[in-house]
Amino acid sequence: MAVNRNQSGELESSPIYIGSVEREDIQLWQKAERVLQRLIESEQQQKRKQSKGISL
Repeated sequence: MAVNRNQSGELESSPIYIGSVEREDIQLWQKAERVLQRLIESEQQQKRKQSKGISL
């Protein structure tokens, strides 16, 4: 979606063609999402371990 301001200052939107989406594209995006989710979970576990520490 492209958004522009017309001469009277109002916003106008128009669809733009970005091409077609193939099954392989969706599978790649899902794989990337799983990898990123694992990284996020790993980072959160590291933070939890660091915050537990030893308190006297």
